[in-house]
Amino acid sequence: MQRGKIIIYSPKPLLAEMVADIIGYAEGEIMLCSSTQQVVELCESIRADLVIILSSAPLRNGKGLIQRLRRGHRIPAIYVISWHHNEQTVLSLLECGVDQYMTFPVCMERLKIKSSREHNNKWES
Repeated sequence: MQRGKIIIYSPKPLLAEMVADIIGYAEGEIMLCSSTQQVVELCESIRADLVIILSSAPLRNGKGLIQRLRRGHRIPAIYVISWHHNEQTVLSLLECGVDQYMTFPVCMERLKIKSSREHNNKWES
């Protein structure tokens, strides 16, 4: 079975490393990014299966970043994990194209199961 490609963005590298450890490197190749530009460049070059964004800040300006991440042949699932926001902010993120919104503190097992399912869904189709 081919391993998936997962990109994790966080302005705080330690947080990105922690989430990578939760998911487990057995799920696929995990790349960590500390800027949104790195995320966009990786999505364009490696055709990621899953992008995990550990901050809602880069998405507050609308669909721009989501559209840039989803250019190309393979459209990655996009998860946002952030601190609790009001209902309108969460709805706005989902309307922009975010597939999954989770809040900190994140349930480690839930995140691991969801990322595993995303990986399996991409490679079975």
